[in-house]
Amino acid sequence: MQVETYEKGREEYQRRYGKLKDYFSSLKIKDNSEITKFDSSDFDLTKLQNRLTDQAEKEKLDENIIGSKDIVQQINHDFNVLIYGIGSKIELLEKVMRKLMENNPQSYFFVMKGFKPLINMKMFLQKMGDVLKIDSHIRNSEQIIKCIENTPHSIIIIVHSIDGRHLLNEQSQKLFGQLSNCPNVRMACSFDNYRYPMICKIQRAFYQCVHTNQPYSQEILQIFEDQVGKQKQEEGLWYVLSSMTQKQKNIVFYFAGKVLESRDGLNIQDLYDVLSDEMIVSSKIQLKDNLKELMDHKIIIEKGGKYTMQYSNTILQELSSKFDEVIKQ
Repeated sequence: MQVETYEKGREEYQRRYGKLKDYFSSLKIKDNSEITKFDSSDFDLTKLQNRLTDQAEKEKLDENIIGSKDIVQQINHDFNVLIYGIGSKIELLEKVMRKLMENNPQSYFFVMKGFKPLINMKMFLQKMGDVLKIDSHIRNSEQIIKCIENTPHSIIIIVHSIDGRHLLNEQSQKLFGQLSNCPNVRMACSFDNYRYPMICKIQRAFYQCVHTNQPYSQEILQIFEDQVGKQKQEEGLWYVLSSMTQKQKNIVFYFAGKVLESRDGLNIQDLYDVLSDEMIVSSKIQLKDNLKELMDHKIIIEKGGKYTMQYSNTILQELSSKFDEVIKQ
């Protein structure tokens, strides 16, 4: 009897949500006209894209989905809720946020998509500081959290995939813990990694299990788009660098290490100081002349009066290691 019940349940799940093999198939390209922006990946996402655009097939959460009301209730009682279970929880959290916005019209809402590879806690906290009008000179993450705690505002934070690859480091989880401990902050976060509770530092935490059985469509698309984008970005970077002078390359290689230390970047004086100390440039005029071409190719950009680079940590580390090779020669 139990076997029959299991089989019926499995068949019903497959009928409603489809099998995994329906989402991906081997890439087959007959000619160049069929190549899409996903052509450098190992999978064909055509069926997955069709599933996203076809509203008739796209599964929607019912109004009485188990757990959504409980999550809202726990948040309203000043708990931080950590949601786990089978299936994507993006729509669930969006539904929860809409209800919370109705119940808390005066609160500030912030949303973090942890499955995006370029997201990090420092960027997120600085964005919160900008919205809450915290002194722009305060850039240290822990100081920003202290300022957030001292604001009179009620704050609700929604985190999709708090166990995202770039959020699992000890510093990020420590900052999440400090943020969740603020009396005026409440958080609703989703995770899928079964090991996450072992490193979680969220205070006043209430764990809620919700099986949405939703496909991980947005998360998977993001991963593949980023993989393709990174590959093309890296290929373009090395192609441009191959035509530049050794001095320009050395500026890029050394500066990449500084950007790894701080994404805020350096102003022109600080940049000149560090490059002149390494004897890469000998004057500000020489620095500006070389910077102009690097900025024309968008290898180095200016943002808020400071120079920085917008590459992934992997690319920055590879660039920085090139400088060590130059020094050894």
